[in-house]
Amino acid sequence: MDTRRIKGLFKSIAAEKTIIGKDVTIEKNVTLGGIDGPAKKVFIGDNVFIGHDTKILCPEITILDYTKIHNHMFIHGYKPCYIGYNCWIGQNTILDSNGLLTIGNNVGIGAYSQLWSHIKYGDVLEGCRFLSEEELRVGNDVWFVGHCIVSPITAEDKSMALVGSVIVKDMKYNHIYGGSPAEDLTDKLGPPFREVSLEEKLAYMNERLREFYELHPELARDKIKVTVDDDYEEGVTMFNVSNRTYTKRRSREEIEFMKFLLPNAKFIPG
Repeated sequence: MDTRRIKGLFKSIAAEKTIIGKDVTIEKNVTLGGIDGPAKKVFIGDNVFIGHDTKILCPEITILDYTKIHNHMFIHGYKPCYIGYNCWIGQNTILDSNGLLTIGNNVGIGAYSQLWSHIKYGDVLEGCRFLSEEELRVGNDVWFVGHCIVSPITAEDKSMALVGSVIVKDMKYNHIYGGSPAEDLTDKLGPPFREVSLEEKLAYMNERLREFYELHPELARDKIKVTVDDDYEEGVTMFNVSNRTYTKRRSREEIEFMKFLLPNAKFIPG
């Protein structure tokens, strides 16, 4: 592991295999490893941020590009934890992978939330009926607004839970939930996402690109282009609004533009 790629000071990384991307920031007092010893694998993508006093103890942990994990996070479990691209996870959040935890791309998990994939404590010898480990699967573009408690469910793409929700049942595609236990409020509040035409997306991205260059007149203007097709140009980062992908080249212009877009517009490598 080349620790020169990591910005900041970290407490320890204990793993049989460690892969660290470029421009990663790991603040002080961060621990990464397994529960009973080193993790089998730690994979951290490019431009990932892990805040101070975070503890991650899993046999395998994957955190992909541009994900931000804020301070005092606790991720733990005996099965792997996978976190996708462009995720934002607030401070003092707990992620449990005892039953396996998979978090998709572009997911927001507000501060002080808890995502649990197991139920365990009662004495089964005395007849306690509550002992289980089940996969918790969070799809793409899911948003737990904050202070949410989530049971081992499936949250389908673009679903949303309002602040303080206690989620005990699966969340449907593009539905919104709230309460304790959470109820489907989509008929009352409308879906979290509306339909957006390619023309609207193209206009939005071109306007954001114009604003970006106004803020950064020193950057080259031929390194980024917005398209609706799988266009390819050597040395140019193409942002395709039809499938939300970009051609990852890691130019300075590309990295700064990605940071400028987040969290309002999210792309993953194509």
